[in-house]
Amino acid sequence: MKTKKIFLYSFHIIKNHFLTTVIFIAFMYLYFSVFRGVTSQLISGIFICLIYLYGNFSSGRFHAKKRDALSLLEAVVAIAIASLPTIVLAILATNYVSLNNKGFLNTHWANVTFRLWNSPFIGVYSYADEIAKAKNSVNVIIITYWITSLFLPVSSWLGYLIGVLEKKEFIKLPEYTFLPKKKSQNKKESKTGKSY
Repeated sequence: MKTKKIFLYSFHIIKNHFLTTVIFIAFMYLYFSVFRGVTSQLISGIFICLIYLYGNFSSGRFHAKKRDALSLLEAVVAIAIASLPTIVLAILATNYVSLNNKGFLNTHWANVTFRLWNSPFIGVYSYADEIAKAKNSVNVIIITYWITSLFLPVSSWLGYLIGVLEKKEFIKLPEYTFLPKKKSQNKKESKTGKSY
């Protein structure tokens, strides 16, 4: 196994997640200023979840199609390593989920840390808190924690799998780019098979 490359790819996945989290934390005040209602937070939260899933999927797909890409098994190991912080925080957070007398989530460092680490999903967590308060049960919060914890490994693995299948020409998905490629870039790709 290519141990160094496995850890480098793991670091790449964690770095992408961390940068997404930092950007969202920076705009969290603005987010809650714009989306004040619980329903609007849920809708926006689902939209952000879809963007997050697509970002990880696309990144995995791109890395799988590189010439010196990891094998699928090595990529699975790398993705598992990258998912460890989220999974460990989810285990800790779910052990300390409890409601106070008014039905609000009790503040605990494990919950705060988990929600900061997964801050792009804060709108979904806010909606789960409201349901938990109405039902006086923490089950919906715990389920939401675990669903969002699976976003990173599942989307990264599916993206890598699709990338491997495309590289072997078993399937072909359309390429979506937001910015048009430069003419010089197209020429380089046609000559060398990769862009710089």
